[in-house]
Amino acid sequence: MFCRLSSSSRVGRILLVSLSNIGDIVMTFPVFDALRATFPGAEISVVVGPKGKTFFCDNPHVQRVIVFDKRMPPSDKWRWLLQLRRQRFDLLVDLRNSMLPFLLGTRYSTRPVMVSVPGHMKERHMLRLISVVPHSVLPGERYAGYLSGQELRQAKGTVYGQNGFVVFAPGAADQRKRWNEDGFTKVIQHVTERLGHRVVVVGDRRDRPVVERILRDVSGGVINLCGFTTLRELSGVVRLASLVVANDSGIMHLASYFDIPIIALFGPTDPLLYGPWSSRAEVVRKGELMADIKVEDVLKALDSCLAGRQL
Repeated sequence: MFCRLSSSSRVGRILLVSLSNIGDIVMTFPVFDALRATFPGAEISVVVGPKGKTFFCDNPHVQRVIVFDKRMPPSDKWRWLLQLRRQRFDLLVDLRNSMLPFLLGTRYSTRPVMVSVPGHMKERHMLRLISVVPHSVLPGERYAGYLSGQELRQAKGTVYGQNGFVVFAPGAADQRKRWNEDGFTKVIQHVTERLGHRVVVVGDRRDRPVVERILRDVSGGVINLCGFTTLRELSGVVRLASLVVANDSGIMHLASYFDIPIIALFGPTDPLLYGPWSSRAEVVRKGELMADIKVEDVLKALDSCLAGRQL
């Protein structure tokens, strides 16, 4: 069951077990992309938590989206497991490090436990894939983050057809990861009033009161989409952005996946493990407290990121 596949191995049905939180799910996207590129004719199904199912729905590269809710009663979990067993997958790539490889009896599978290795979580996920599929290919195309032409046009309509805008994402699932509201206000003012760039602010419904306070003293040039987009719509907006300024959050990882320039604000979490992975990124971290980050620190990173670039 834990044998490594060769380049000649026949794989028709694949199960990728992803994670639950938005940022964690996005860090598994490269694994999906590599599976799609390595096995172009295979059917790939994805197990994902309830929060992230929207990412994979209506994606032509995904055969089936299977939601796992850890709050399910034991009887429902058992039925869920039996349904998976009936699928008879050829390859199981389990990024949850669960007991599914033993319970499903898949022909080829990642091991339930691997020795912890240093490096970014995205790279750790890829190493888990390579442990069973050593000839994996990481393509340039982003299959997991697929957006149709219509969805991209809708995203552009959401920002009123504008190009060259800066996305600000003041939210984060953990309050300790949030930079202060006054700091965001001052930086947005700098971007809109002094630099003359358009700004789009994004987040979920819970962030809406925070964003309204942040924008109270901003005179204009801002589109507030906080709480008004689905995950796929949000993906389209991020993909069209010229720059993203965000806390350690799912939006930061989305920007990384689409290789959008990022200014990432970090405090208690380790950027070596969870930081941005865009080819052009600036991490602002002054300690384990977000309060240690000053407006001047973010403006300096902003100047560095925008140097020589036209938005």
